[in-house]
Amino acid sequence: MADPATITAAAKAAAAVLSDERIRKTIGWTIAAILSPLILMIVLICSLLSGTANHNNMAVELCFHGGAIPGSMPADYREYIGDMRQSFTLIDSAIATVNAQMEDGDSLDAYRVKAIFYSLFFGAESPSRLEYRKYVDCFVAYEERTRTVENEDDTTSEETYTVAVPITSLPAIYNNIRTLFGEAITYEDQANASEIYYRALYGTAAPIESDDSAMWEDWIPDQLDGFFSDLPAGETGVEAVRLGLSRLGDPYSQEKRGQGSYTDCSYLVQWVYKKLGINLPGTAAAQGKYCVDNGLTISKSSLAPGDLVFWSHKPNGHFMNITHVGIYAGDGKVVDASSSKGRVVYRDLFDSDKQVLYARPYAETKKASADGFISPLSKGWRAMVTSEFGGRTDPLTGKWVGHSGLDLGAAKGTSIRSAKAGTVKTVVYGSTGYGYYLTIDHGNGMVTLYGHCSQILVREGQTVKAGETIAKVGSTGRSTGNHLHFEVRINGSAKNPRNYLP
Repeated sequence: MADPATITAAAKAAAAVLSDERIRKTIGWTIAAILSPLILMIVLICSLLSGTANHNNMAVELCFHGGAIPGSMPADYREYIGDMRQSFTLIDSAIATVNAQMEDGDSLDAYRVKAIFYSLFFGAESPSRLEYRKYVDCFVAYEERTRTVENEDDTTSEETYTVAVPITSLPAIYNNIRTLFGEAITYEDQANASEIYYRALYGTAAPIESDDSAMWEDWIPDQLDGFFSDLPAGETGVEAVRLGLSRLGDPYSQEKRGQGSYTDCSYLVQWVYKKLGINLPGTAAAQGKYCVDNGLTISKSSLAPGDLVFWSHKPNGHFMNITHVGIYAGDGKVVDASSSKGRVVYRDLFDSDKQVLYARPYAETKKASADGFISPLSKGWRAMVTSEFGGRTDPLTGKWVGHSGLDLGAAKGTSIRSAKAGTVKTVVYGSTGYGYYLTIDHGNGMVTLYGHCSQILVREGQTVKAGETIAKVGSTGRSTGNHLHFEVRINGSAKNPRNYLP
C-alpha cells in the first residue's frame, strides 16, 4: 500500500492522488487518518471498490445490517454511518408506502434502492425528508388502472386507481435520479453502487465480468471509434479457435478460474493465447486496454477467426466498462466462457449493440522506422493525412501559409500514441493555436508535438514508451474538425514527419 513520507506531503497531494485511479485504489489507511472528512469518505468508498479495506466492508455491514459502531473509528466517520442509518430508516418507510401501491406480488429491491443511495450520499449532505419519497419514486412508474367495485345497493361500478410498477431498467432509474438531484452520475458512481449492493446482499465483491444484461438492456456503452489498424490475419488465429473449441462445456467460475477445468471469459482468452506464446493480461478490460495501447484493434468488418470481441453490458469502472470477451470463430460465430450459460459455448455472435472493441492480439504491430518511430494513430496513417507539412492554404483564412506539421484526420476520442519513447516535456490546455497539446522530448534535440487533443492522459515529466496512449483526438484550439496535428522538431526546427514515420 502507498505510504507517503510525511504528513505534509500527503495533505498537499491528497487531491491529486484521488484523481488517479491506480493510486486511489491502493492508498493506505495511514493517509486516510490524516485527511479531511470529505476526502476520507472518498478514500473509503474507492477502497471499497478494490476490496482491500476491512473498514469499508464493516461500514456497509453496519449501515445495512446494524450493530455497534466501534469506538476506534474516527468521530466523523462514525457520524457518516449514523447519518446513513437514519437515511435508510426514511428510505425503508418510503419503500413500504410505495410497495403498498403495487400489485401481482411486486415490490422494490430495498438493497438496490439503498445501495445506490449509499454510493451517492455516504459522507455527503443528505436530501431533505421530502426528497426521500421522491428518491424512492425514481425506481417506479405509476399507472392508472380500473377495477370493478360493489356498491352498498348491490350494484357495481368502475373506479380508477393508481398502481406503482417497479422499473426494471437501471439506466432509466439513474436518469430519474439524475433529473431529481440535478447532478451527473458517473460510471464510477454506478460501479460503486453495484459493489455496495453485492457486499450488502451477498457479502462478496461484485463480478466485473459477465455476459448478462439484466436490468441493463438499454445501456448504450461507449465504443472505440476510428482507431483501427490494418493487421494481417493468419494461421495463428485459426489455431486460437481450435484451442478455444477444445474447452467447450468447461464450467464457468470467476472464483475458481484456472483450477481444474474451471474458466471465465478472460481466463479462456488468456489460456488460449498463452498456448500460442502470447501473454495477455488477466481480465477482459485489461486485455482490451492492452490491445488498444499496442495498436492491435481492428474494425468489425475485418473480423477473422481468432480475433477478440469485447462487450460492455453494464458500467463496472474498468477500461471502457468492458465486461466480457470472446474469440471470434468465423461465420458469425464466437467461442466464449459464458456466465449466463455457466460454461464455455460456441454460439452466434450476440448483443451487437454492446460490442465495443475488436482486436487481433497475435498480429505483428508497432513496426518502427529506422529512428524508432511508430505511427501516433495507426498503421494506415498515410490514408489519414488531411494536410501536408510545408506550405498550404489556411483552412480558416484562405491564405497561403506555412504548416509545421502533418494533419491526420480521425474521429474524436481516437487514441493518440507516443511516436517514440521519451519524456513528456509540456502539457498545455489552450483555447487557441494548438488547443490542448503536449510535447515529448526524445533526447538528442528531438521533440514531437501532438495538437488539438480532446483529452490529455499524461503529465509533465512522465516517461512514456513508444506506442503508449497519451491523448485523444479532438478539435480544440484553432481547428476546423477532429484531427491530430503532429510535429517533429530537431533542435527547435520543424521537420517533415513523413521522413520519420514508418
